[in-house]
Amino acid sequence: MKSDELLDAIGEAKDEYVQDVRNAKVKKMPGWAKWTSAIAACLVLTIVVSLFFGGMGGNAGAGGSGHEDGSTFMSYAGPVFPLTLRDENTSISADRRITMDFEPWVPVWISNEEEAASRTNLTEAEKQDVLDTYNEWYPEGGRYQSSGNIIVSDTYTLSNSSEEDQTVSILYPFASSLNNLSVNRPTISVNGHKIETMLHAGSYAGTFQGAWENWAETHENPGSLNLQYIESWTGYQNLLSDGSYLQRALGEYPDLSDIPVIVYTFTDPWGPEEDDDAGIPNPSMRIMFEMDYEKTRVMSYGFHSGLNDRENGIMGRGFSIREEGERWYGNPYFLIIIGDDVQNMTYQGYVTGGWDTKNEVEAGVTITRTESNLESALREAAGFYYGEMTDVENYVETDPEYGFEMYYGLLKEHLVAYGVLSENGAARYDSGWIEELDVVGVDRVFWLEAEITIPAGESVTVAATFKKEPSFDFHCANTENKGISGYDMVTALGSNLQFTQQIACLEDRGQIEIVRQNFGFDLENGIKEVTLDMNEPHYYLEVKGNKSDK
Repeated sequence: MKSDELLDAIGEAKDEYVQDVRNAKVKKMPGWAKWTSAIAACLVLTIVVSLFFGGMGGNAGAGGSGHEDGSTFMSYAGPVFPLTLRDENTSISADRRITMDFEPWVPVWISNEEEAASRTNLTEAEKQDVLDTYNEWYPEGGRYQSSGNIIVSDTYTLSNSSEEDQTVSILYPFASSLNNLSVNRPTISVNGHKIETMLHAGSYAGTFQGAWENWAETHENPGSLNLQYIESWTGYQNLLSDGSYLQRALGEYPDLSDIPVIVYTFTDPWGPEEDDDAGIPNPSMRIMFEMDYEKTRVMSYGFHSGLNDRENGIMGRGFSIREEGERWYGNPYFLIIIGDDVQNMTYQGYVTGGWDTKNEVEAGVTITRTESNLESALREAAGFYYGEMTDVENYVETDPEYGFEMYYGLLKEHLVAYGVLSENGAARYDSGWIEELDVVGVDRVFWLEAEITIPAGESVTVAATFKKEPSFDFHCANTENKGISGYDMVTALGSNLQFTQQIACLEDRGQIEIVRQNFGFDLENGIKEVTLDMNEPHYYLEVKGNKSDK
């Protein structure tokens, strides 16, 4: 969206609503204890997500026997995609051989002592706490551990039929989120030697569930607009078929420097200490101001409660006052004003962050007003949030697999597509909180790029090796896919290579029973290698564990 279009669209801001409030402060826990909290969180998440997908109606029992395209799982990991070239080259042909190895399914004994010793970031006392806990949970001295992932080796023999050397840029796609990039990112090798690659990120791969127009007409249930993740391979087929998604990934991120903004920066907030006995469980700061909802939009960092009163032209934003010693103590708070400036800004301390709280406390904050552009203002605010997410002090020089520049570019893209900069932004992002934009958690397609040379009349071998997560139904959903893991691949989707053949191999390791497939593997008769039909766009394999194993 261009800056003039954005300013014209500001008048489309939606009616008032009260945003969710965080009243409780996050209590610190010992570092070693995070893994136990993660276990509990996973159990809760499984229940919540299962209920969410169940409420959407459409996945339970969708993968019945004989389904031509395979099952539709509640959690879909995406297929294995084929290699492609940045620019099509008719002199290059490709043979593909893909191996699915179930080696991670083989149970490995992990002793309690090994588990505790592996926690190298803990103190000796904390390691002892871990050991004591594991000894209580596993009195046998340890437990067998395995994974539902498989190891994929996707290998290509690229042949040059011309009389000249061909230098080409290869692109290898894979599905992941930024959060899981370190797990899902393939290793690329050429003729057996690992090579360096450049990472390109596609935009959010899903859609929004629900129609914005319906919500705008009724003003009911703003939470009904939710991110809709891709549920089957056909979603990726729609995404990648025309090549536009890849071209966006190879292109530039939005430039917001021509959008003027006014930035209010809040620093050095102070107030009383947290004191439940004194009736001050969470001392918070509330900022109030007047604005014209037809001419102004507001973005923020650090604010986690708010009030929109469109009828009276009032907006409020609030945050908990961090105490010295708390994480990210000293970080500033930002209000980024797009359009006309706000008026009559005031602040007041309260005993909690709840917007219905009336009990005031003495508090203060330093407020600085500057004029800037959205590119600069958003970069600064996003930098602080990136530091929170990655828990680093100098985010510019730190690269947790993807780095700040990619995160910031995708944040801008997400903001323009779905946030307050969009022409029909989703209700879930209407608060303008940078922290609410689902940038690192949503699925997208990435590409790894490298330049290689194929000598005249010769061939080179390019291999992508990676762990592939399974598709599955949540355990408590009790569907016919309970306990079944799904893995799939596409033969040509998104690729401009000329394939002469594709072969699929299965290394089952004695761990699986095949439930549904269209590959043609036959474990009983030892058929673990099959030639694929290039007219078949999609192959799937759905398995469950061999009960004879631990």
